[in-house]
Amino acid sequence: MHRKLGLNRLLLTGLITLLVSACSSTPTEQELANSFADQRADMLSRVVPIDMDGYRLIKAKANESNIELTMLFGGEQGKRQPDELYQGMTKRYCRDTEILSLMENGVTYTLLVRDQRGRKLFERPISLSNCSGVVGEKS
Repeated sequence: MHRKLGLNRLLLTGLITLLVSACSSTPTEQELANSFADQRADMLSRVVPIDMDGYRLIKAKANESNIELTMLFGGEQGKRQPDELYQGMTKRYCRDTEILSLMENGVTYTLLVRDQRGRKLFERPISLSNCSGVVGEKS
């Protein structure tokens, strides 16, 4: 009887250890979002600089699940004001199935626009909450 109790304790301890290790190796939603953001920022970092409408994307970096996109404003060469750029990017991001999927999995973006001297002109988030009403709109 005593031997059977020892075996049961050993089996129970082993089962608990197995469950705890299995639970700790499963990534949380936040860890997955962080990983997605890291991968996306890394991919974007490989193709910068990118010129668009008088702006230049110069940096993409992940901070946990947020991807910060840093752009330089071309001043008078810029065809659009930063707010117009933001509205256009929000629409594009909300309509792009790959980016929308990332946002549905917790990834967010921050658009940071700086002038040629590096001063911050504009900073706004792009997240899933910005997409309500955007997907069905006509461009």
